[in-house]
Amino acid sequence: MAGADRSSPRLAALVVTVAVTLAACTAGTPDGGTDPQAAGSTAVPAADQQAVRATIDRLNASSAGAVPAQQQAIAAAVDPALAAALDKCPPATTTLEFQPIYRDLRASPDWTGATGTPAGTVYALPSLIRIFTGDRVTGTDLTTLHLGVRAGEAFLTPLCVG
Repeated sequence: MAGADRSSPRLAALVVTVAVTLAACTAGTPDGGTDPQAAGSTAVPAADQQAVRATIDRLNASSAGAVPAQQQAIAAAVDPALAAALDKCPPATTTLEFQPIYRDLRASPDWTGATGTPAGTVYALPSLIRIFTGDRVTGTDLTTLHLGVRAGEAFLTPLCVG
């Protein structure tokens, strides 16, 4: 019995040490993942990452709000050469919030979209989507967004919202 009592504090200390070490491995990255700019990484250039984040941030600023406001934000975020495809979208009744997995942002040079490919360097960005009706989350989905980055700005492919 006495041996078991002494091992409990050691086991607890080991568990705490492992937990702290694991937490430290993901600290400092917004999505809890690894830093894509880490040494040895085949990373996306920092300027392109910032352009992608800025575009997603602008879209998310209009989530859980007025549908027309987000539709304007989406139209502004779509590659101008592909924007005509938005005319074929049904009227939107919801808004979207994107929760991308930035650590998985990757170049996707051979990707071609159904409505065309955005100009510039094309990237794939996996994302959880939260669907809002008014200010309530009414659904979720998973997708891979494709964005083209050129001249410091990221553009989406056309995106219809139901």
